[in-house]
Amino acid sequence: MKKTLTKFEYFQYFYPYTVAIVGAKFEEKINFMSAAWHSPLSFSPPLFGVLISKKRFSHYIISNAKEFTVNFIPFNKVKISAQMGRKSGRDIDKVKTFKIKLLPAKVISSPILEDSYAALECRLIDIKTYGDHDLFVGEVVAVHQEEDAFAEENGVLNTKKIKPLLYLGSDMYITTDAKTLKHILPD
Repeated sequence: MKKTLTKFEYFQYFYPYTVAIVGAKFEEKINFMSAAWHSPLSFSPPLFGVLISKKRFSHYIISNAKEFTVNFIPFNKVKISAQMGRKSGRDIDKVKTFKIKLLPAKVISSPILEDSYAALECRLIDIKTYGDHDLFVGEVVAVHQEEDAFAEENGVLNTKKIKPLLYLGSDMYITTDAKTLKHILPD
């Protein structure tokens, strides 16, 4: 029998989830934050959403920049996620403090992470409040990807080359095992 909870302290029953490092530049300030609450929203036009609490410095930066990047890093760069998630850009310059290497975006002004295997450049098109978070919706205007990170025939992540960073909640991380990959077709 399953236990049913109607009051709960943690809301992380849907993890593991890919970590995204979301960043933006407003005026001279660059800030990145770790986010587990993110999702593609549409193929046409290509839309991507990120949920951010109003109390986060990234909320302020993205709201004013009107753009953001979404960076996916491999498991061996897990420390970046912890650094971007546990320190506030209000208090420190995360890029300088943690020696984060950046690359210029091609379409927008906000940079991408050099360590990402995939990065999305997004123009902010909408912000809506849902509970204690705001959903930032961006139109994807460019995609960067590490060479051979995705299969050419179907766009699926090459798990023999890239071990994606997955978040389990409560500052715990995990990755995939390529030996468990199964391609299942319906009967």
